[in-house]
Amino acid sequence: MHAPMSVGNMMQGNLGSTIETKRSAVDCQKLEEELIEIQLKEELAKHNKISDAAKSNNNDMKPQDRRFPKTMEKFANGIARVNKDKLGDFFDFGNPLSKGKGTGQEDALIIYHSKGALPTDESVAHSVTVNDGNGIPLLEPQTATENCDAMNVVFTANPGNARQCTALIGNFESYHIQRWMRVDTVKTTAIDPDLPLQLVSRGYAARGKANFYAPPSDSEYSPVRRHWGQLKTFLQNVDKVLEELTPILKKVARNNAVVVMTVNMGQSSLLMNFACSARRRGFDLGNVLVFPTDLESKKLAEGLGLATYYDESNMSAIPIGEARRYGDKIFRSMMYAKVLCVLYPLLLNYDVLFQDVDIVWYKDPVPFFQDSSDPKVANFDVLFQHDGSDSVRYAPYSANSGFYYVRSNKRSQYLFTSLLYHSDLIITWDSHQQVLIQVLAEHSSLFGLNVKIFSRDTEYFPGGWQFHQRKDFMKRLSKGETDSYIFHMSWTENKDNKLLFLRQLGQWFVEEQCVGKSAEEILGSGEIQEGASLLVEPCCAAEALVSCHYPDKPSVHSCKGKGENIDKHGRSFW
Repeated sequence: MHAPMSVGNMMQGNLGSTIETKRSAVDCQKLEEELIEIQLKEELAKHNKISDAAKSNNNDMKPQDRRFPKTMEKFANGIARVNKDKLGDFFDFGNPLSKGKGTGQEDALIIYHSKGALPTDESVAHSVTVNDGNGIPLLEPQTATENCDAMNVVFTANPGNARQCTALIGNFESYHIQRWMRVDTVKTTAIDPDLPLQLVSRGYAARGKANFYAPPSDSEYSPVRRHWGQLKTFLQNVDKVLEELTPILKKVARNNAVVVMTVNMGQSSLLMNFACSARRRGFDLGNVLVFPTDLESKKLAEGLGLATYYDESNMSAIPIGEARRYGDKIFRSMMYAKVLCVLYPLLLNYDVLFQDVDIVWYKDPVPFFQDSSDPKVANFDVLFQHDGSDSVRYAPYSANSGFYYVRSNKRSQYLFTSLLYHSDLIITWDSHQQVLIQVLAEHSSLFGLNVKIFSRDTEYFPGGWQFHQRKDFMKRLSKGETDSYIFHMSWTENKDNKLLFLRQLGQWFVEEQCVGKSAEEILGSGEIQEGASLLVEPCCAAEALVSCHYPDKPSVHSCKGKGENIDKHGRSFW
């Protein structure tokens, strides 16, 4: 539409002859108002003509011109594209969204179930509903969703790069996705094109591995019956535990939040490293509460000046040794302690930052999670570090269960109560993380639990994925050039490798004479008084203790030629 002509120009043009005698100021003002009214009527007439044409096109269009036929009009009336990255910025879904640019997943699809949900602009609505030869229109998130009173969001990929299809069926609403595959579920086979499609678990992998399966209950020592025994002990003692914890949490909590860890003697050296590194960097650990699973690690934690609570009734049966690999017996036993130590403070209405002991702090992370001015943090009930893995068993979140923040409310309290009730799955699947993610997904759908997993590309919370797969980032981290709060030595088989990796990364602060030793062995006999911090002086190094072990892994200094590569085809990090 052209810009309107000024009144003066119009007076000198076609209308000049009819008004040339009207010279007074009053007449000019009156004429100007009349001309504006005429112009508005002309523009309105043009708009109505275009609108009528669009409506006529919609009413008269042939069936082949519609993007969806009338047989689908109850659930598909139009379709649009929206840039995936822009959509993720406009709506913080909480799921970790990988960047779309250049991946073949650059755009998301929006299907309009009703005509009322179509964009307001009639020309845009026309392109959304009619195949005009220009493909599916690409819209801005605001325009595409402006009339959506409700929006179902489905995240999809193609695990195993199978010949996958997605069926969208108009029917009674379902908030779960069925998965069908050409496999034999009895023999647990890989995909076979000669087999018919049949219903499978959402954790069934294309190569023929079932990641989710029901726990057996057919023997005295089956996961279900072992879980019953643990649950019975919990229920018999929970009131006593909460009563004992109440004064401790009142003293430890800061801004109604507490940092929680659990440890056994086998992992105690990593707890010592966290405490020593944090103290050497000037952090106040007065808001940290350790739930030791044995008396030896309790004494070590207290010797480092950390508050503790020993839940003897529930944790005394947990072995004191170190897990030798992910998912072994000791590892599984410690996973039960990870459930309880988070549940207890939540039930007493405290927010919880849970972290594994294989973590070091660069900045205190608690204020980050308590920033009420940042909606990307404040709007969520639970917030997790990204694990880094895209395995189907960690879908849809890939949340790392070794570093996360939980706000205490009825949704989060029931989340971790439900996780306790599902401890038989932890025993069966050898993974606390795998079970937690599935419970997160269900509670998000069922109760509206707001779940946030930070992108694995963020600098804030790096871990094992960055350590093993992002050389450039790890070089910047080792030079102090990233905006990181923590480093989590995840993705590592056992404690021994964690220790060696941290040493050469310049993040180890425990003197050798204290590694793997009890408080009695370090100090001699005698009780450690609360708050005495008697182990800080003999055990915490003034500076990081650095040594080379694996040249192909990140290090603060070059380890080239010092030691052997740990990976089969590893190359020097520097």
